[in-house]
Amino acid sequence: MDEQNRSRHREQGRNHQNAQPRQRRHSPQKSRGVSAGFVIKTILLTCLCTGVIFTGIFCVYLATCIIPNAHVDISEISMSQSSIVFYQNDQGQWEELETLHGGNNSIWADYETLPPYLEKAAVAIEDRRFYQHHGVDWLRTAKAVANLFVGFDSSFGGSTLTQQTIKNVTGEREGTVKRKINEIFRALEFEKNYSKEEIMELYLNNIYLGHGCTGVKTAAKEYFGKDVSDLTIAECATLIGITNNPSMYNPYGSDKALERTLNRKDTILYEMYDQGHITEGEYQEAKAQELVFTTGKDEDDDSQYYSWFVDQLINDVISDLQTEKGYTKTVAEQMVYYGGLNIYCTQKLDVQKSVDEVYSNRENLPYTSKGYNMKSAITIIDPYTGNIVAMAGDIGEKTGSRLFNYATAKRQCGSAIKPIAVYAPALDAGVITPASVIDDAPVRTLNGRAWPVNSHPYYDGLVSVDYAITNSLNPCAVRVVEQLGVQESFDYMTKKLGFNSLVSEVQNPSRNDMNSASLGLGGLTRGVSTVEMAAAFATFANKGIYTEPRTYTKITDKDGKVILDNESDSWAAMKESTAYFMNQYLRHVVTAGTGGSANFSGMTVAGKTGTTTDNYDRYFVGYTPYYTAAVWTGYEVNVKINARGNPSAQLFKKVMSKVHANLPNKNFDTVSSGLTTVSVCMDCGKLASELCSLDVRGSRVQRVEVVSGTAPTETCSCHVPVQWCTEGNAVATEFCPADHVVQKSAVDYIREGAAAAGNCKDEQYHLAALMKESVKEDGTVVSKKCQIHKTAITPPVVDPQEPVDPNVPVDPNVPVDPNVPVDPNVPVDPNVPVDPNVPIDPGAPEEPTEGD
Repeated sequence: MDEQNRSRHREQGRNHQNAQPRQRRHSPQKSRGVSAGFVIKTILLTCLCTGVIFTGIFCVYLATCIIPNAHVDISEISMSQSSIVFYQNDQGQWEELETLHGGNNSIWADYETLPPYLEKAAVAIEDRRFYQHHGVDWLRTAKAVANLFVGFDSSFGGSTLTQQTIKNVTGEREGTVKRKINEIFRALEFEKNYSKEEIMELYLNNIYLGHGCTGVKTAAKEYFGKDVSDLTIAECATLIGITNNPSMYNPYGSDKALERTLNRKDTILYEMYDQGHITEGEYQEAKAQELVFTTGKDEDDDSQYYSWFVDQLINDVISDLQTEKGYTKTVAEQMVYYGGLNIYCTQKLDVQKSVDEVYSNRENLPYTSKGYNMKSAITIIDPYTGNIVAMAGDIGEKTGSRLFNYATAKRQCGSAIKPIAVYAPALDAGVITPASVIDDAPVRTLNGRAWPVNSHPYYDGLVSVDYAITNSLNPCAVRVVEQLGVQESFDYMTKKLGFNSLVSEVQNPSRNDMNSASLGLGGLTRGVSTVEMAAAFATFANKGIYTEPRTYTKITDKDGKVILDNESDSWAAMKESTAYFMNQYLRHVVTAGTGGSANFSGMTVAGKTGTTTDNYDRYFVGYTPYYTAAVWTGYEVNVKINARGNPSAQLFKKVMSKVHANLPNKNFDTVSSGLTTVSVCMDCGKLASELCSLDVRGSRVQRVEVVSGTAPTETCSCHVPVQWCTEGNAVATEFCPADHVVQKSAVDYIREGAAAAGNCKDEQYHLAALMKESVKEDGTVVSKKCQIHKTAITPPVVDPQEPVDPNVPVDPNVPVDPNVPVDPNVPVDPNVPVDPNVPIDPGAPEEPTEGD
């Protein structure tokens, strides 16, 4: 039964299955997927190809970027003797000016004078395989690379003493892969050319040991008060320990810092013993030595105070060695003092002597304010060579070498900027010509006040370019620089006249010199140096050619090989005609303008004064056909100057009169051709008309030189005719007698806006003012016209009853009025003909007839 039921159920199940849609079954097949071996091979091949590509790229990178820069030349770094500065005398011969001696912060020690334990200490703690490798310790380098990923020792490094020496010489310390790779190839190349002894000498003289000490000789004197050759083993280990971290291992620091210093000394001593550099006995003795630290002072220091010029010369040479040779500042300084260099400077001994005579005596600038002594600086340049021939960085007795130098510091120059930032570029660009007229009137209103103001309390009105420069009129400078464009002015200063102290919008968007107040009036962000100013003004004397200033011409090593050739670069900064006109204008500044106190007899002098708004700085830049000098005076902080006149102009005169005492006078060069002279109206700058000569002030016609082709072509239209009463000295009225009225002219010009608020001096002569009428409160009309002739003139009336004075002769040419009775008591002149129309008085006696 059960079996039957099961059979029935199976049959029903088969029937049920047959009733369902037939589904396709997939029989298992063999896998068509990629094998693991193929994947591994593909990955390996990809890695190999990628490796080959990157290896090729890396090789190209090495060949083009690394290997060409791998060479480090220290053949010029010879520190065995002092350097000498030479100057050229009047006969063109080079004579010794100064032998340079280094300061106490960096003194070179030759390898032979170094105690052997200094070298052994450095090798033991810094580079134990120094004598075995060829510049790179590959095992140490591999460990250093691994340390980058594992980070088991934060202080671990892979640099050998050779690599550290290269870093110290070149100053390249950035932690980049490129620098590390470059350092490796440099080290390999370096050891091909230099011995281990030379490398060690360079290393020990360039490590920094704290407290301003560079090199072991300086540090030995600082910490132990003795020469480096006299150091003990323990003292050598101490110095080498300090260089790892001068702040942490500071013997003069806290007790903890001293303890760290002594512990590191012991560590180095043990490494020296463990590596076989010292015996056990030397190790124990050195470890037991009690160190005595002293702030040693060099009593035998033979350094001297250099002149301001030599100070700047040293700074320039150090800077150029860094820039041109890639040396660090430390190495460059050592070369200057101990490299046996021959430095050929540009100083003129007699000019520097004149500067020193004035600037060494504080009595020549006896001003003080709020406890500060007034400071001053001067730079004198030969305008034709760019040579700085003399310099002073302060006034008074010099108290040290390489002090703060005000001659190269950035200070405000005020209006002294106008010739080089405003008028020269505007003349060059044709924005103005010598015939131009500028309105000395407010340009705009700032904070409710007219701006800009002049140093004197008034505005002149319409003036010539010459007058504007001579009298340093501020509105004129602002108008011209805005007409020129501040970008053009900025570019002229920076690209043509060598200024690097100006601040652009890119450098500082919120505070920069891209505005008319800075470039037109000299209110600069950082200021300028006397070197920059003297070099710029020298361009005028040199017919528009700018020459970069310099303190030396060349530098050679002890064997005569040229290390630095300092040829000055020159270029045409402005047109020759622009320089010619500026010479004329700036000559007038000295002879008739703001720079009168700079003038001295016997020499042609030109220049420009400068005063800052708050009277913190005074400037004068002046020049002759021989030299250009820029002078600054002020205080080390912003304190108002209270002095008579311009101290800078006065110092210029004191110095330059001495400099030129024995030089013959001569004029600035003229322009050989290309100029023409025209008559122009002084009030509009156009060609003068007859009316210009009839101005009520007198003739307004001026003869000016201009560049041919730039003369005005239009005739004056600002002058209009006016009838002028000579007796009333005013515009004539209808009552003025005809014989007192002449034709004159006046300027028809009306200012508007901010300019109208200036009450310019010339407005009283303009047509509107001359014709002006005003009404008083009482209704009285007040007129500027003639006030003498107020009513019409009538002929006099003769009273017929009035007797004739017999003593008054009768004019025969005057007809007798028949209605006037004749006085019989008045004798008749027989020479006067009798008018037949006049009746004869019957009572009068008869005249005797001829012949009676």
